[in-house]
Amino acid sequence: MNFMRKSGWAFLAVVMLTYTLPNVAASEFAKREDGIHAQTWFKNLSFLELRDDLAEATKAGKGLVVIFEQKGCGSCKKLHEINFANKKLVKFISKNFDVLQINMYGSKEVTDMDGSAINERKYAERVLVQFTPTTLFYGKTGKEIFRIPGYLSPKFYRRAFEYVLDRGPQRKILFPRWSRDRARAEKAKGGS
Repeated sequence: MNFMRKSGWAFLAVVMLTYTLPNVAASEFAKREDGIHAQTWFKNLSFLELRDDLAEATKAGKGLVVIFEQKGCGSCKKLHEINFANKKLVKFISKNFDVLQINMYGSKEVTDMDGSAINERKYAERVLVQFTPTTLFYGKTGKEIFRIPGYLSPKFYRRAFEYVLDRGPQRKILFPRWSRDRARAEKAKGGS
């Protein structure tokens, strides 16, 4: 009787492990060789020559975004696990923007919009990235037009991309005011 009780618990433990281990493995995202989370829809074939990347994005009718991350960044992990797991958000971003990824402390060469070549770490310093994740948006002239410093929930992250598409920065409308006005307009139309 005691054997049956022990073997029953062992069987239950094996069954539970069988069903939970695949879920643990599935929650892990792919990482680049430098330890940063990776996404297949990011522009991975870039040589980080930003003028060329901007020209390609513009030719395709898209904007250019650079996301700065670092190994071990909890908010970066959240960006990938929550925001980039949202298929509607990913579809919206990838339809309208080419996304590059830079390691804030990396050593890969980046050719800046002015043609100067420096490593990722120096580039992050040059554009005053203080922490990760930081999402930079570039205008058609190669100038930064907006940035998202830190993590935003999927709703507000998308809203920031919509703000750039609506030319909010170029029209000198502050993001909080633009977002508030957009929310009011959607509410008046019966949207969310």
